[in-house]
Amino acid sequence: MGTRMSDAMCRVLVVEDQPDIREMLGELFAHEGLPFVMVENGSTMRRALETDEVDVALIDVVLPGEETGLALAEEVASRGIPPILVTGNPGYFTAVERSGHRFLFKPYRVASLLKMIDQVLRESRCDAKKRVSGSHV
Repeated sequence: MGTRMSDAMCRVLVVEDQPDIREMLGELFAHEGLPFVMVENGSTMRRALETDEVDVALIDVVLPGEETGLALAEEVASRGIPPILVTGNPGYFTAVERSGHRFLFKPYRVASLLKMIDQVLRESRCDAKKRVSGSHV
């Protein structure tokens, strides 16, 4: 399994308001043996950050309410958690590209997502390559 110096698992925080996408990502991460926390908006993200240690945040840009994923990305980045932004809304493409954060435009390939997460985790000294395929959270 992937570990940090503290032997903690690498954990992905997913901020996604669409239940079907959360379910698909949960199945993917469970299959890959990558621990994760799923939330649907900024307030549930903040609650999760109070109790769960996470190493990377996958954030949908378009969320219901007044908060955007761009603002949430800044918030997690200020906590030392690297964000990955995702959106399929062309109206946000330029803002996402200018954000300075990693991003994927929907529809993206699963392999591209996993590669980007692995890269972020490696850079943060969390070795995702050693995770055990098939283990569950």
